[in-house]
Amino acid sequence: MPPDSYHDDLSDFIRHHRLDAYELTDDELAEFLEVWRWSLWMNHREPSIPDADVLDSTRQLQRRMAHEHNVEVDYNTLLLLKQEAEPLMYLRVLTAVPRAVLYFLRLRGLWALFCSLRRVRRYEWLDKVVDKQREPQGHIQRRLYPRLLLERLRERAPDLAKRAYWRPLSSTSLDERKRLDFWL
Repeated sequence: MPPDSYHDDLSDFIRHHRLDAYELTDDELAEFLEVWRWSLWMNHREPSIPDADVLDSTRQLQRRMAHEHNVEVDYNTLLLLKQEAEPLMYLRVLTAVPRAVLYFLRLRGLWALFCSLRRVRRYEWLDKVVDKQREPQGHIQRRLYPRLLLERLRERAPDLAKRAYWRPLSSTSLDERKRLDFWL
């Protein structure tokens, strides 16, 4: 880990070979959640959510055709499928607007809206600051959250002791889930 930043994949928060929020201190948990929110916002802007859904659906089709039928999907067929899926995915966004508005109209939702708007503004500013320090074109650049800015932030961690602790119903090992590409 670079001494002055956190990786966007949350790998800096691995403890005892697990990514477990209950293993973190309150300060680490607050930092963990801030890096997670920042990573979601920054990594899911391009492509847009509907575009990502279109890409995901075509990748799933390719994976299924390859694994179940040993068939490759033609490139032009994929383009055709993407074009047909795109309006449906954008319509899905439009139909979700009323639910999103209702979510934010609750008292806790209004507070979440205010906090989210403030965080998004910080993430946009942070991206402009970090963008000036990026490597020249041609190098793959992973997103990093500067540790100094995170320490200055001082977000409050949620009280995990008050949250219900759930255990997964599956007893499948990590190796088996990786092999089957199965995630809860």
